[in-house]
Amino acid sequence: MTNTMAPISSRTAQPTVVVGLAAIVGLVPFAIDMYLASLPDIGREFSAPVWATQLTLTGYLLLLGAGQLVAGPITDAVGRRRPLIVGLALFVIGSVIAALAPTMTWLIVARLFQATGGALAAVVANSTVRDRASGHAATQLFAVLMTVTALAPIVAPAVGGWLDTVLGWRSVFWALAILGIVTLLYAAAFLKESHPVERRRPLAIGSTVRGYLSLISNRAFVLPWAAMVSMFMLLFAYIGGASYVYQDDYGVSSEAFGLLFASTGIALMAGALGASRLAKRLQQNTLAVTGVALSGVGSALAVIVTITGAPIGLLVASIAVIMLGLGVSEPALMSNSLSSVEENTGQAAALLGAGQFVFGATTSGIAGLVVAFGPVAWTVLLLAIVLVALMLSLASTRTRR
Repeated sequence: MTNTMAPISSRTAQPTVVVGLAAIVGLVPFAIDMYLASLPDIGREFSAPVWATQLTLTGYLLLLGAGQLVAGPITDAVGRRRPLIVGLALFVIGSVIAALAPTMTWLIVARLFQATGGALAAVVANSTVRDRASGHAATQLFAVLMTVTALAPIVAPAVGGWLDTVLGWRSVFWALAILGIVTLLYAAAFLKESHPVERRRPLAIGSTVRGYLSLISNRAFVLPWAAMVSMFMLLFAYIGGASYVYQDDYGVSSEAFGLLFASTGIALMAGALGASRLAKRLQQNTLAVTGVALSGVGSALAVIVTITGAPIGLLVASIAVIMLGLGVSEPALMSNSLSSVEENTGQAAALLGAGQFVFGATTSGIAGLVVAFGPVAWTVLLLAIVLVALMLSLASTRTRR
């Protein structure tokens, strides 16, 4: 018998569900950020070229995004709970294989296992929010998940670097395996099925394609989705260029860069916490546009700072404003997008995740090319992206009136 739960209202959100979803969404960025400090050691141990070492990261990101397009229809057909358990199990298996990998090829394969499991788990997390909440309640729950995501660049690199220094790079993947096991056990115990049998749709290629076509032709869904994707492109454009600009152009040390990078994570987390508090007081459209506009102000300031050659402290402050706005806008945009969908919510959640990571990974690569022309070009790219996001979020506001 399927065990379903009533939708979460703004006053009755169950802590066990929130904790479980937060743990799930935390695994994905931790698997990205926790081993970054180990990349040089991994390359040296396997005598691998840089491109092969980087493939453990880019391959993970691309499959994490594209895999969600497959995972979404699966969760609409069979429910959320079983794919979640399978996904977390795959993540654990991939982590163990990575920890034991005898060659770079095995490590890349292990990362693909992690990405496949992460794709399933991420779709379930996002679609479960829609199953249980809508409106400001969904925005509050997405804000909690965004807060956890923002913690990753603050906590994960430090923990991963410490493990790498003390126990070696393989210990990082053992730690990820342990985190995966704990999350799996918690999910099995506390996260019940949220997608009842009567709302499920048969898994077929034709219906899957029609479902995606229906979503991308729905302006109420696609406009806030596109705005949200644009804001994630902004985030990845920052990630893709920050190390080059801070270290090569401003002469910041690697240790100092880690602290500056963490500060932007704090700003992102503060924005998400602010969104959670403001969700009851402001309309979702207002919250979304306000956050995007705030990022626009930060981007414009960053352009001015780089053109005038102002100190790096002002550039970091401008980036913090960008991240603050991102934290404010993302939960509302995700809520607006998913709240417009009554059916195919798994596919809708899949498009959210796929857009974030596929377009985000692509933008990160573009930013890496743009920074070769200097910090001004990089900040202009940030401003151009956020202006697109602002136009889309304003168009979304008009659609939802």
